Amino acid sequence: MPARDIALAVFIQVLWGPIYASCKPVLAFFPPMMLVAMVYTIVALVFTPLVPRSKTPWRTLFLLGFFGGALQTSMVFLSLKYLPASTAVLAMQLQLPVAVVASWFMGRDKPNLRNTLGCIICLVGVAIVVGKPQATDAWVGLLAMLVGVVSWSVAQAVIPVVAKDQGMTLYTGMTRFAAPQMIVVSALLEHDQIGALASVPLIAWAAVPAIAMFGFALPYWIWYSLLMRHRVDELTPFVLLMPIFSVAVATTMLGEPLPQTLLIGGAIVIVGLAVIIFRRRQVPIQG
Repeated sequence: MPARDIALAVFIQVLWGPIYASCKPVLAFFPPMMLVAMVYTIVALVFTPLVPRSKTPWRTLFLLGFFGGALQTSMVFLSLKYLPASTAVLAMQLQLPVAVVASWFMGRDKPNLRNTLGCIICLVGVAIVVGKPQATDAWVGLLAMLVGVVSWSVAQAVIPVVAKDQGMTLYTGMTRFAAPQMIVVSALLEHDQIGALASVPLIAWAAVPAIAMFGFALPYWIWYSLLMRHRVDELTPFVLLMPIFSVAVATTMLGEPLPQTLLIGGAIVIVGLAVIIFRRRQVPIQG
């Protein structure tokens, strides 16, 4: 993977990490499904006039928008609402092995011993960073995260095979379908949304477009450009950097203590990424 793409993959996690740390307090004011609907609506309205017309069939975008957007994000937000952050972040990292295995089954990638070993090392590092879950009996949150993880991971394996677009053109097309999907889901499953909105403070309202732009639009713009150029099992391990940035932001912005496990686990994650990223140079045979 070129150095530029490595930097972009890391930058995505720099964006995603703080967003997951900030979404939990925002979810105290907004129902999860409604928040997801607002985020996707903002992205769709802002970028639809700015990107080229999508070449991906609308039926494909409908399914990608649901499984790679609406279902995944709503389940992650629901999990963050009911689970402690450590439990939610740890469960979220299951998306790495699921995405890699799904990509192998799709035939886009082939099993690779080096990448498999790197993924395992990264998962060990993340487990150390997050530590022991604090609420293992929160089955609703755990099940929601599991559904979101599987949905997102399978979508990442399928997208390079079926999508005709990339970058922001692809993601905007997905949000055009994910937004109305989530509006319907919120209307059916959540109650008293108007009453809930009446008591939302201004700072929480300001957080919504920030989440939409810097937690979804910008990182997914880059992500779906990289996904069309690189193997899934090369790109998805970078997601394991996300909880490190989440914990770092939580300790500095939210006043949570800085555990030593963050430093140890972070170092192990870097080692795992190095195993995946850096290929051994082949020395040309003389003669």
